[in-house]
Amino acid sequence: MKLKTSQLFASLMAGLASNYGVASMSEQFSVEPSIEQSLYDMVYESVEFLQMINTATVDDLVGQSVFMGVGGGVTGRAGVEQDGNRERKTRDVAGLSKREYRCYPTECDVHLPWYKMDQWSKFPDFANRYRNHVKQAIALDIIKIGWHGTHAADVTDIVANPMMEDVNIGWFQLVRRDAPGRAISEGEKQAGEIRIGTGGDYENLDQAVHDLIQAIPEHKRVNLVAIVGGELHADDKNKLYAKQAHTPSEKSKIELQQVIDTYGGLPTYKIPFFPERGILVTTFENLSFYVQEGSTRTHIEDNPKKKRVEDYQSRNDCYYVEDLEMIAFFESANVKVTKDGGTTWS
Repeated sequence: MKLKTSQLFASLMAGLASNYGVASMSEQFSVEPSIEQSLYDMVYESVEFLQMINTATVDDLVGQSVFMGVGGGVTGRAGVEQDGNRERKTRDVAGLSKREYRCYPTECDVHLPWYKMDQWSKFPDFANRYRNHVKQAIALDIIKIGWHGTHAADVTDIVANPMMEDVNIGWFQLVRRDAPGRAISEGEKQAGEIRIGTGGDYENLDQAVHDLIQAIPEHKRVNLVAIVGGELHADDKNKLYAKQAHTPSEKSKIELQQVIDTYGGLPTYKIPFFPERGILVTTFENLSFYVQEGSTRTHIEDNPKKKRVEDYQSRNDCYYVEDLEMIAFFESANVKVTKDGGTTWS
């Protein structure tokens, strides 16, 4: 790398070492808990979705939920005044489930070639650009694995599993494993299919979302949201365009996104890497990402043999669904739509 780049890199390493409270970044070390929390807070802040769900550090590699949730009502009367033998009884407000979480070792290892560093060195905020780039990449991977992870392989294969299916067990897979009835794979029209459109199981997305809501107990239908895949959302918007093709004023409302962004009465969101034909109803607080406290290891080294800087990070982490009664979704691979009014489905 160029002299100026080398000087900036040395300054960056010195600054990071000072922040972490270590002598050198070239030696692998364990990150102190207070710094560790700040490190992940910065990762979560780089993507909005991770600020909306539960994120926490946990003490143990294997344990139980750390968030509270009320399983039922806590208000009533014991009738002490009517019967002196009665006693008032408290109820557990925490509502912690007995299901366990299990963290798996996760490695986030990246490198930056010298020639790219030379190009970036012209920017005065070189260090921030680099760190922000890495943080966002890690954050997006967390989301991707959350939707697509099915298992935690001893050795992962990004070529065979481009959506990182083998890195960890994501939210969908946890529901399939622990509450399979909430992972809906077919409707009534055709075995193995969920048809959305004219003549299908659901005429439109509103009906589909409404039906998913019914799978959740009424007393738990608080702060629910619908997450809808990009293809389904785009298809629905295309239908609005077609319907309003000869009404310029209505067309402009669609373009300005003034159409109601709700389905089935729920606020609706598009989230990165969510399955294109997926539909999920839950609360953001019901989705959790845990990192085991004290498990973060890191070091950065300059590798002249390959003319690049290598950045190694590792942690133990996992995904968790806090309340399995407060989630329901359609298996995206089974969702079929029609383009010709119900004659063909694909």
